Amino acid sequence: MKSILLLITLCMQMTYSQNTKPNQEVKRLIELGRDHIIDLALKKIKEQEIEDIKKDDFHFIKVKASDQRILVELGYNVLYLPKNTSYYSGISVEFPSKFVSKSSVNNDGENTTFYRPTSEYLKVINFIMNPDGTRTDIFNKGKRWSPTIIYEKEKHYLVDFSARDPEFGGGFSKEEIDKETGEVLSTLSGHYARMSEDMFPRDLSGEKIEREEFIEISN
Repeated sequence: MKSILLLITLCMQMTYSQNTKPNQEVKRLIELGRDHIIDLALKKIKEQEIEDIKKDDFHFIKVKASDQRILVELGYNVLYLPKNTSYYSGISVEFPSKFVSKSSVNNDGENTTFYRPTSEYLKVINFIMNPDGTRTDIFNKGKRWSPTIIYEKEKHYLVDFSARDPEFGGGFSKEEIDKETGEVLSTLSGHYARMSEDMFPRDLSGEKIEREEFIEISN
């Protein structure tokens, strides 16, 4: 299913690239700068659902643009999910359409809400990722990092690490860790195979569709 969704996303992105006329609204927003674009994205999110959302709620915010659209991605690098919880863990806002999409993570929960880590959540995260207290930044704040998701199970924590963009390769691992002692009970790890050129979508004539090119907006 993940591969199917990935291919759908790629097809959507590549469809945009067929329109070669630059979007003037995109150009105007880029000239106004990254902070302005982020403020617009937060305003749109507040209008839809999360009224008190702010930049500091997230571990990273990435702004990137093609000649047709701008994407603002707000997300987390490390999350903890107690039993029977479900959270929105990432939000993307597209301009000029102002379309908002949300990704979620689930640990057998029914009602999905916006993720806000409590002090108890942070205690578990530190127990798993910083047991000796020597790491100064376990969240990689400010960077779009490969995510680590900690799921609470009956007698252990399941720690799921995965490359954020597996179509370009990268590693993954799953560990079961004892909830009381921190002992690693089992480990599974591996690497994703990078998507080959012949896997990218093609048009009806068999020609490979040109992929939409994005550049990161840093100022």
